[in-house]
Amino acid sequence: MGMSASQARYLCLTARKNNVEFQIQQLTQQKLMLANQLDDEAALWSNGMNVQHLYYSKDGSGSASSDLPRLSYSIVTSSLEDGGMGLRVRDSYGREVVPALPDPMPDDKTPADYAIEPYCKQADYFENNLKTGNWAIQSYDEDGHLVDMSLDGSAQIYQGVDAGDYAIANAEYEATVEKLERIDKKFDMEIQQLSTEQKAIETEMDSVKKVIDKNIEETFKTFG
Repeated sequence: MGMSASQARYLCLTARKNNVEFQIQQLTQQKLMLANQLDDEAALWSNGMNVQHLYYSKDGSGSASSDLPRLSYSIVTSSLEDGGMGLRVRDSYGREVVPALPDPMPDDKTPADYAIEPYCKQADYFENNLKTGNWAIQSYDEDGHLVDMSLDGSAQIYQGVDAGDYAIANAEYEATVEKLERIDKKFDMEIQQLSTEQKAIETEMDSVKKVIDKNIEETFKTFG
């Protein structure tokens, strides 16, 4: 191989080596991003496992796994005869929370005594307002005064993780992790193939460089 051909070959191999190294860097960066995504999924799974809902137990026994109903506005405000708790819900201003104004209006009440919340019968919306303290459940004490009821102090209110929600969240997490791990293995295989190619290029570059060095040496001997 002549001097010019050797130099051209060496430049071509250098370009290929740089391209391979760039691909390896990109794949390594993607693996790092994938690892971060796995960490995020693990954090989301952990948070999801800790999400607790409020449940209603009429006799003060049972658990979320025994199909207790979610605590709802309807359960809280329905009469005891209708299977409810016979209580009321207030907002942070002391107004009674209702889905709509009563009709007819009680004689001792005005519209200003009510907080109209059309979505109060939705379980998540109701629960979120209770947990954040925007609303409170009220009952009457022995003297007939309205008092706030603690969510932790009622034998009829149970807080726990729903077994069905747990199973769904866990299945979704395992499926996502399995998918990400497959992608990670694919990246490993591609990096391994590129690393093998990189070594082969470096070996050929060393060989070509020896030829170039030999040509230079012989050229100097000719003109020496």
